[in-house]
Amino acid sequence: MDSENEPTEMQFQASRELRPTWKRQLPRLAILLAVSYAAICIALVCMETRLVFPGAYMEHRGPGEVTRFNSAHPIDGEVTSLAYHAEDGAKLLGRIAARQHPDRVILFLHGNGIRAADLDPWTRRLSDTANATVLTAEYRGFQQKGFTPTEASTIADAVSAIDALSNVTGVTAANITIYGRSIGGGIAAGLVAAMQERGDPPKSLILDRTFDSAMQVGADRYFWLPVRWLIRNPYDSSERLRNFRGNVVSSHGPPDQIVPMKNGRALFDSLTTAHKTWIEVPDLSHNDRMSDETLRQEFEALRTLEEQSSDVQALGPSANRPVPNEPVPNEPVPE
Repeated sequence: MDSENEPTEMQFQASRELRPTWKRQLPRLAILLAVSYAAICIALVCMETRLVFPGAYMEHRGPGEVTRFNSAHPIDGEVTSLAYHAEDGAKLLGRIAARQHPDRVILFLHGNGIRAADLDPWTRRLSDTANATVLTAEYRGFQQKGFTPTEASTIADAVSAIDALSNVTGVTAANITIYGRSIGGGIAAGLVAAMQERGDPPKSLILDRTFDSAMQVGADRYFWLPVRWLIRNPYDSSERLRNFRGNVVSSHGPPDQIVPMKNGRALFDSLTTAHKTWIEVPDLSHNDRMSDETLRQEFEALRTLEEQSSDVQALGPSANRPVPNEPVPNEPVPE
């Protein structure tokens, strides 16, 4: 009695012909994939500042310690706030640990996931280890709302910081040691290039777990995306430091997965200065606390390079040129 409801052979054949086959689905699938890929690319462009500068999007807190730096009466070991102005007149608050009789003056440029106000223990430890006056600089957008940081703005803020530090210490900007960590290394490279352009290149630079370029790190991580075409903050450190002739100490660890050591080594190998040292720290990941031993090793290596470069300069300008097709004389420093 159900036979009247069963489909006829003609109806069955017609329904089968109406069903989409895998060949008919291919153009639709290709369009879907193309639209999805384009949407991901657009999202990456829109989210770039959050990916590159996450610290600028953290919850904003108060300035914390409000004690202001007094250059006439610095207190050894005390970390205070140093106010200075960015190129657009905005006020920045760096954190400074001063020494009455320092061996050197250091500008520290921090990474993208933290703020200067959160780094007082590090600022103090860096000052103690190197017997140095240390300013941990800040970037616009990291301490106040309403400003979106960029590669250009962070480098400009580093220029403002080193000039402010020079002003309060009486040490020329060229004689201030620049120390950059993570993306702070990319900012340090931009600062070096800016100082070279204005005629006062720095003498010494420390690079801590940084990269040849942020673009290269992104291209390696997102190999299936056209990062090189999309990125607006490439931080090409290799290019900016190509003509730097000062002293460079670079440290990195094999476990680093955020900025792989191969990118740090690529930057080091691209440097044309004859005065450079590579320090490989076996167990150092990207966000690990750097040991006091490694920190001392960095400054011992830097002092050695500074002595060597002083001797070379005494011999004349030609002695400071790298010899083509020959290895750089500085061997990696064992941990």
